[in-house]
Amino acid sequence: MKPSHRTFFGWIGIILVAIALIALLFTAGRALVLLFQQSISAISFPYQLNYGEGPLLDQTVRLTHGISLYRLDVPPYTIENYPPVFMLAQAPWVSAFGPSYYYGRITSLISILVSALFLGLTAHTITRSRVAALVSAVLLPAFPYVFHWSALARIDSLALAFSLVGLWIAVRWPKSTWAAFWAALMLGLAVYTRQTYLLAAPLAAFTYRWAVGGATPAFKFAVMLGGLVVGLFAVLLVATEGGFWFHLVTANVNALDGSLISIYADEVARALTVLLVMALIYLLGGWINARSRRAWWLVAPYLLGGLAVALTIAKIGSDVNYLYELCAALCLTAGAFIAWCGRLSAVRAAAIVIIAVQVAAMQDISEQKYAPIISERIDRRPEMDSLLQLVNDETRTIIADEAMGLLPLVGKPILFQPFEMSQLAAAGLWDETDFLTQLAQGSYPVVLIYNPYRNPNLRFERWTPAMLSVINSSHRLATQRAETSVYWYNDPR
Repeated sequence: MKPSHRTFFGWIGIILVAIALIALLFTAGRALVLLFQQSISAISFPYQLNYGEGPLLDQTVRLTHGISLYRLDVPPYTIENYPPVFMLAQAPWVSAFGPSYYYGRITSLISILVSALFLGLTAHTITRSRVAALVSAVLLPAFPYVFHWSALARIDSLALAFSLVGLWIAVRWPKSTWAAFWAALMLGLAVYTRQTYLLAAPLAAFTYRWAVGGATPAFKFAVMLGGLVVGLFAVLLVATEGGFWFHLVTANVNALDGSLISIYADEVARALTVLLVMALIYLLGGWINARSRRAWWLVAPYLLGGLAVALTIAKIGSDVNYLYELCAALCLTAGAFIAWCGRLSAVRAAAIVIIAVQVAAMQDISEQKYAPIISERIDRRPEMDSLLQLVNDETRTIIADEAMGLLPLVGKPILFQPFEMSQLAAAGLWDETDFLTQLAQGSYPVVLIYNPYRNPNLRFERWTPAMLSVINSSHRLATQRAETSVYWYNDPR
């Protein structure tokens, strides 16, 4: 082919890729706008949007009051399922301005943006392709699971951000001892934000450093991270007299429901078809193609580690946050796939357009399935105002499930977490007899049970049959507000 022809076709390829990128940026931009709109609405909403937000805020309040977490003495019947980094990050704000959910929701939003940035930086580091970096970065906010969960004051977005910063440091300087130290520190923060982050990113960082820098840099990193995680774990284990293990490990081993895997697997397969196919092709073809092998050593272990974590969604009570690292890994894989297309501009452009179509499909799922979960709660704000007033005015002891998130807002402690304690009772790790006796005797005279029309059987997941039986026999239904049934104790006197 003559040089002029090569130049001509080269320009055609550049134009095709540019058009494809414009299409991707348009669809990804719409998804980002939707995420911002929901996050801003969530930040301005003063009440809990999720069962897990209340306990995290209560734990933060306890920290600001100098009350230790991970205690073994009961009551109160509370469980701290996660390490303390997220709560420690919120504590200065709660101490200065009082309990609120918007600190955690702002943290989640910023964390997703940071995560997207470092996904792009990591993709560029391993592929040297700006296009690959752009694809990896813009994909993350478009995932329906990230869209939904990033609006909540939950730990997962912050954990992902720490994890991806640490991963980038580890691969940006694969032979550096100082980089190993900072990477271990960031990944350690991720682990002590959410314990499941001990697998995917550390495995990927270790494998990549070994493949690119050799065994010595890899093992230096492993020793630093392992020493940090194990050392801090030992300190917390001793300081809490074993409570740290019980709360994070024992109380987290919930029963498994195999149907949850099939439900989520079916949705993921339909929602992320293009990205999953690209991942499969890259896992097989990237290994065969020596030119892409450098990136493969990071992408493959990260993807497999993220998939392993995603499978734990079979735990009863799990939610889409278990898919976070799988989503991040698919972003990185998509970028690596685009870089792998090499000089085949037409193929690269076609792949980017297909990804743009995938982003549009994911946005539809976000709007149709996940946006209403948040928006419907926000629309019930007047009802929540009324329920908050009831909780604030009530002088008797209150226990609740969903509405326990109102308690720290009015300066009252959470004394009972029904789902967590019910799971412990079902596993034979907690004897509910004393609690049932106290409930029947009126020690907990006000009980609030959430009955959403979307899930009318939710109460049976959060309260044991014995608890519901005692409530029905010793309490009476006083009123209903914001899909919450309010029960008052029937004083036999």
